[in-house]
Amino acid sequence: MDRAGARSLLSCLTDEQMRIVDADDDYVAALGFSRDQTIGRDVLELTHPDDREVNRQRATALQNGGEPFSITKRYIGADGRAFWVTNHISLFHTGTNRRLMATVELLGGPPVEDERRVMRQAAERILAKRRLRHQYFEGEMFGEPAFDLMLDLFVQELAGRDTYTTSAAVASGAPLTTALRQISMLVDRDLLQREPDPVDRRRVLLRLTDTGTQRMRAYLNAAEKL
Repeated sequence: MDRAGARSLLSCLTDEQMRIVDADDDYVAALGFSRDQTIGRDVLELTHPDDREVNRQRATALQNGGEPFSITKRYIGADGRAFWVTNHISLFHTGTNRRLMATVELLGGPPVEDERRVMRQAAERILAKRRLRHQYFEGEMFGEPAFDLMLDLFVQELAGRDTYTTSAAVASGAPLTTALRQISMLVDRDLLQREPDPVDRRRVLLRLTDTGTQRMRAYLNAAEKL
């Protein structure tokens, strides 16, 4: 189904364990499963792993007397692709049962703050996996210092932290002379830029250029869809 063409507001009903007990046809179609495959599923199973814990916490707080809430998150459809929604959640009683009602608003993409969180998490995951190799293989076998350096810079910038030439070289995992050579190459290709530290002019800050940031975001977005 073309989710962009779907009705913008959908709805689903869950029990206290967050299992789907009912949903409108558009909710079912947006997920891409059949109705039989949708009813009885735990909503968190259909939610992106990075968004599950906060979803669980907010729902638990609601059931413990909290206020209705809204959460922007990603569903994972039957085709394995993530799509963004904002769920507006309220609690009500039907006889002796309690139900969670979700009005689901389809979004064209992530809000800015959510995009920053997703991009940072994606970059951190890739960095962690690449660094894990060094525990099992000699580092020089699979060295890619330029890419590791760009990933680390991207994470640090999203976290609001400055990066200096020396710390960037260390983050690359390469010998200092190799890392400095890679930094110069990335500067020449307009992916990195050097800036003097406004506090200590003897130190040099490294930042991704607009081109470097755009290409890293495009790469991470594509990687998240695999």
